[in-house]
Amino acid sequence: MAPTWRLLNEQEAIALWDDALLKLSDNTPFQSYAWGGYRGGLGWEPCHWAAFNERGEIVAMMLGLLRRYPFGLGLIWSEGGPVGDLSVCDESLHEAMKLTTGLKRIYCRFRCDRERSVADALQLSAHGWGRSWYNLTTNFSMSLDLSKDEKSTLAACDQNWRRNLRRANEANLTIRQWLDPSVDEVLAVYASMQSLKGLDEQLSRDEIEQLLKNFRRSLVLYRCDDEQGNLLSLLGWVVFGDRAWAVFWATSEQGRKVHASFGIFWAIVQHCQRLGLRTCDLAGIDPVRNNGVYRFKKATGAVALEYLGEWDWATAPWLRWLGNWAISRRQQLKAAMPTKQKPATITPVPTGVGVHESVNHREVKVA
Repeated sequence: MAPTWRLLNEQEAIALWDDALLKLSDNTPFQSYAWGGYRGGLGWEPCHWAAFNERGEIVAMMLGLLRRYPFGLGLIWSEGGPVGDLSVCDESLHEAMKLTTGLKRIYCRFRCDRERSVADALQLSAHGWGRSWYNLTTNFSMSLDLSKDEKSTLAACDQNWRRNLRRANEANLTIRQWLDPSVDEVLAVYASMQSLKGLDEQLSRDEIEQLLKNFRRSLVLYRCDDEQGNLLSLLGWVVFGDRAWAVFWATSEQGRKVHASFGIFWAIVQHCQRLGLRTCDLAGIDPVRNNGVYRFKKATGAVALEYLGEWDWATAPWLRWLGNWAISRRQQLKAAMPTKQKPATITPVPTGVGVHESVNHREVKVA
């Protein structure tokens, strides 16, 4: 008997969602109950779909973020999912989305954060999913091994990276875990970096507040101050199971001069190794448009990987075409804007140390 997809109600999702998610090897915090709460606080409708086999076990899951529009039209965006057995992400999932939302027309797009394999790609294609023509995010990232001892982890960093770490250690900086983060201070660090680089806005104050609120129990956040107590750099990783994902990373102009990012990065690595974590996803990379970000992450000894990435499906071919066209226009308009017209950027995503450009490949805004 084929597994059956079902939309969990709020009580069911609270009780079992994260426990079931952690049992799947490709779990990610972007599919967690907290991520749904974060997006829900920003106007999305979290939908927790799960596929149950004949024994009542969950074999696949998808946290879908829904936006409803007139005339029975809906947009479903899934970050990091679906997870579990992709062979059941077939027409039965499409039908479940239509029946449980009551929508006549649906455009669904997901970004699957499991390492790419030809078998998975062929399976999705056979089930009616197509590769998105225009991506919102990069399909490439880097994974840092935390399972080694501290000495081996440091030895894996390149020589120049270790030299900059020594310079940070000689700069009389104070690096500590930040247990009571202030939104205003977080924004101030990003504002300094944004002013220097003329970056696009990715997250609003509300978005940062929602991230801090929904991930307060699983966020390992560090700050780096100068001798006067001024915040120079911040770095935050979300812990889920035995892995971590980088979600906050910013350094001010003054922090850049004293190599603050090197010191704070090493401090959080040590912290997470003490917790016994296995790996950390350092978020997206783009060696062409953000070579500085790529070089910093590569210099830490992290290994590049390719995700299965973005795929989509719609109830009608024209709707899939329209969805991709709208996204392509959004990307083209954004690229065409002169730097001086771009709004200040606030993003909780790893930035490149050295150039400190803030490009968030895991955070996406969908209108």
